[in-house]
Amino acid sequence: MSVELMERTAAMTFPIETRLLVEDLITRSAMLIDSDALEEWVASFEETGRYIVLPRENRDLGYAIALIKCEKRAILEDRLTVLRAASKFNPHVDRHILSRPCYMGIEGDIVSVQTNFTIVQSSLDGVSKLFCAGVYEDRIRVSGDGATFVERVAVIDTFSVPNLIATPI
Repeated sequence: MSVELMERTAAMTFPIETRLLVEDLITRSAMLIDSDALEEWVASFEETGRYIVLPRENRDLGYAIALIKCEKRAILEDRLTVLRAASKFNPHVDRHILSRPCYMGIEGDIVSVQTNFTIVQSSLDGVSKLFCAGVYEDRIRVSGDGATFVERVAVIDTFSVPNLIATPI
């Protein structure tokens, strides 16, 4: 983040109610994935909400090529159906470790935040390994009803992840 962007961000004020809703959504999202409550996780997206997993190298080079690109919630729901019904992948447990969100901006009722993450995967035989690290670049709608993802871009630090990406990051 540039010094100019940090100064501009620091000058913005975000009401505590907005911060609590945003931070609850981000934390809850990680907890839902970690507890395999993926149907609830999908419901945290708006109908037109986008979910993208993008390697940092592609982001830096301006390439739109993503490892996962779901342009609306219905596509996320389809992906989950396939995951639950047909896909066979290495059973594991995820554990997200999150930084505090950095508030980047606000336009109307949409808040832009970035949150660093690491994900540790533990196999059923008791081996825990770093799966990936990166940053969530979220656009979150905050309203009287709560907060929902308009867009979540998970920018992972490397193309190389130790296993296939079956569950959401």
